[in-house]
Formats: sequence, structure tokens, C-alpha cells
Amino acid sequence: MGRPKGSTNQGPQTEMQKLAKKIGPDGDDVVAELEAADVEALNKRIAQANTAISDTKAELEENENYVEASNTKKLLSSGLRDVKKRQNAIIEVAVSLRKSKGAA
Repeated sequence: MGRPKGSTNQGPQTEMQKLAKKIGPDGDDVVAELEAADVEALNKRIAQANTAISDTKAELEENENYVEASNTKKLLSSGLRDVKKRQNAIIEVAVSLRKSKGAA
């Protein structure tokens, strides 16, 4: 697998580089802007980001197609949740018993 085509091996990314990548194509510019900002400006940007998230959630919750799809997903994935819950409990018991019986 490795790195995507066209990338160069520049060693591990810093936390800021990882965050810039998550921000998107303008991530480096946004990070630079935030690094240059004072505390008041940073607080304002945090509030703006939280408002954007809240507004987007509210828009989605008003969208009938989204709500229906979300409910359908919950219904369909409930079986998987039940199986995972049961099987993970079985795994925990087996691992615990294996340790108590001297296995590593």
C-alpha cells in the first residue's frame, strides 16, 4: 500500500500538519491564520466553528430524507450492535478465564 501516488516521504507528520490535512485544501492557510491570531480572535473562531457545526446539524435534522435514512440505518445496525455486544462479552470472559488458567 504505502503512501498515495505523488507524495514524498517527509517523515512523520506533526500534529498541526495532521489537523491542517483534516481541515481540507486550505488547511495550511487556516492553521497559519490561527497561529497568527490573538486569544480573542481564537475564541471568536472557536465560536464560529461550533456555530457552523450546530447549524449543519439543525439543517440535517430538518431534512426528511436524512432523518428517514438515519432512522433506517439505526434499525439496520441494531442487529450488528447486539451481536457485537454479545460476542465481545464472550471474548472478555474467555480472555479472563485463559489468564486465570495460566495462559499469556
